[in-house]
Amino acid sequence: MSAPPRLARLALLAAVAATVGCARQPAAPPPCPRPAILDGAQTLERRTGPGPADFAWRATLTGIGGGCRYDSEGVQLRYTLDLAIVPGPRGGAGRDGPLELPWFVAVVDPSGAVIDKQTFTHRAEAPPGPGPRVASEQIEQRIAGVGPAEGPAWRIYFGFEVDPEEGLRRLRERGARP
Repeated sequence: MSAPPRLARLALLAAVAATVGCARQPAAPPPCPRPAILDGAQTLERRTGPGPADFAWRATLTGIGGGCRYDSEGVQLRYTLDLAIVPGPRGGAGRDGPLELPWFVAVVDPSGAVIDKQTFTHRAEAPPGPGPRVASEQIEQRIAGVGPAEGPAWRIYFGFEVDPEEGLRRLRERGARP
């Protein structure tokens, strides 16, 4: 007869421990400004001719990781941008020297206005073989005066910088008017 009361006490203790454990779980962090890779600015390539296979290499932005932290001054952003560089049929390791890949980060407010845009350069060697060379860049930025209530309405865009001629070529390929 002593076994059932003992089991009941153990079950009660387990239930209390589970309830206390659930009560101590931290609250979910407030949502961050949403990062995205800007459509049409996710690739950069060095071309050797007009054909679709006439490229020496192609770099592609492949993903974004990270998050944010709110404090009394605003929101502190910390993101990692992943990229891959793939050699093309018209290139080769070392043929073009070190690659310089200009990329940007733009902060856009809820109305769609670009509040800040900064350009950086990723420097890398061309991939030595047929496979891609993967890399990442890290960025830290603060948006002053933005709290958890406003933060999710802001956008952070990443992309490769392209010259105006390349931008027009991409628009033509997509069937859009410049």
